Amino acid sequence: MGFKYLDCIFIVFICIFFNACASMGDIEKLDTLYYQNNNLADSYNYSQKYVKDDFLWALQSGILGFQMGDFQNSIDSFNMAEVYFEINSQENVFQNAFKTIISVLVSNGMFKYYGNLYEATFINYYKALNFMMLKDYASSRVEFNRANDRQRRSKEFFASRINQIQDTINNSNMENINDIKTLQSMDSIYNAQYKNLDRFKAYDGYINPMVSYVSGIFFLLQNDFNKANDLLKESYAVSGESRILDDILLLNNRKENIDTKKYTWIFIEDGQSPKKYEMRLNVPLFLPDDIIYFNIALPKLDSGKIFHYKYYISLDSKDSINSFELLNIESMVSNEFSIEIPYIIITSLISSTYKAYLQSILNKNLGLIGSIGGMLFSSISANADIRNSRILPLRFLAIRVENKEQVFKLFGDRKMLYSFMLDNDCKELCLNRDNIVYIRVMQNGIISILTHSIGG
Repeated sequence: MGFKYLDCIFIVFICIFFNACASMGDIEKLDTLYYQNNNLADSYNYSQKYVKDDFLWALQSGILGFQMGDFQNSIDSFNMAEVYFEINSQENVFQNAFKTIISVLVSNGMFKYYGNLYEATFINYYKALNFMMLKDYASSRVEFNRANDRQRRSKEFFASRINQIQDTINNSNMENINDIKTLQSMDSIYNAQYKNLDRFKAYDGYINPMVSYVSGIFFLLQNDFNKANDLLKESYAVSGESRILDDILLLNNRKENIDTKKYTWIFIEDGQSPKKYEMRLNVPLFLPDDIIYFNIALPKLDSGKIFHYKYYISLDSKDSINSFELLNIESMVSNEFSIEIPYIIITSLISSTYKAYLQSILNKNLGLIGSIGGMLFSSISANADIRNSRILPLRFLAIRVENKEQVFKLFGDRKMLYSFMLDNDCKELCLNRDNIVYIRVMQNGIISILTHSIGG
């Protein structure tokens, strides 16, 4: 009877394992379509197949929809992503306790992905841009406000998340969480594998200066000077980028009707954001009468990838205007990851204890076959949850140019990527209005250019 029960457990674990493989296979395929093939349309169509599955696919489909110019469907995808995120935030203690128990036995990867806070902030950010492109400025205003409110609440959010995780572990009858050796093992793993996370302290309070800056420019162009001033100052305080002071000066001059010239802001998304990958630590545990095999799988972050290091606008006068970097998202991703990883390590260590106990039982009852089976079980069921958004860029940059009737050429590392003209007929962009150009750049060039003129 007992072995029939174990058979059922093995069947469940094997099903979960192959389901996790299939899920990551879908994510990797999107990576290939987007970054290797540079095929935006195919990437968007592929993401649409899974848009109703979980937060990750809804978020990525929303971003791709925005880049495609499919603004209303992009908004719909982001609405779904937001529902998933809010559901996760409002889960009760029982649900979290159940998840922790299952994650100890198998992996968090078996659950739907509900997202990180930095990803949730981008929901409202891109929704605001979608509404702006649709000229629904009232809705755009609401979403920019929500994006900034969400990240300002990050301190409370993370304090709650830490307490939630700690309470869940404490309430799950996992006595090893208080074991000195377990904590020592956690410290040892963290210091050996994750100590580099300590250097990512650039964005205090998890404020995304790109969100603050673009929001500030939007409110500036809507003549909401007080709100624009607060947001631009916030972006400057967090990023330390002195070029933002030029926009604050422009704001003050417009407020006093001193500067009536029109400008074009070019926002550039470059590179590939950091993605998680799996690291396995295989450790034998020596007991008085046995050696038990430990298999711990943990997530790690790579550093992402830059596609072009320097962007600048070339003018007819042969002068050029360099871009300035507002955000390297590696810092934000790593900050949030550093909060989660101690608990991930502890959960993995506890998981290994349970699996080692099962392996010991199988070895004693079935000998060599049981021992091999236990090792296979440990290997199959030890999978790190390595899901995160792959579509976000690594860097966000900006350039501001004064409107003139001429050709502007955008270069990335001396390669011309895009050119545009300003004229009174607004064939491309308007000479007598403020403009926003939003660009997504890949290794081989630009895959998305969105333009919008505001004001009169």
